[in-house]
Amino acid sequence: MYAALLNAAIGFLFGLIPLIFGIIKGRLKYGILGIISATLGGAILGIILSIPAAAVFTWLIVRSLRSSGDFAPDSKIADAQALDSEDN
Repeated sequence: MYAALLNAAIGFLFGLIPLIFGIIKGRLKYGILGIISATLGGAILGIILSIPAAAVFTWLIVRSLRSSGDFAPDSKIADAQALDSEDN
């Protein structure tokens, strides 16, 4: 019983990663699902399930940002190239 509670607490700590990342990036749904799955997975199988759950939901947040176009690290370079081509 106490081992499951301790593992759930550890899973909760791992679940804070996708939750905070989801709040910052505007994907609260994935963040909440990440903390819930990491906590429950931690209670069931410990870090064997809580770490992959946190990693999967963090990846889903990043993937959804890339597919929606909100995450464009090279956009400043593309904007500068577009301005250069307009000048010519």
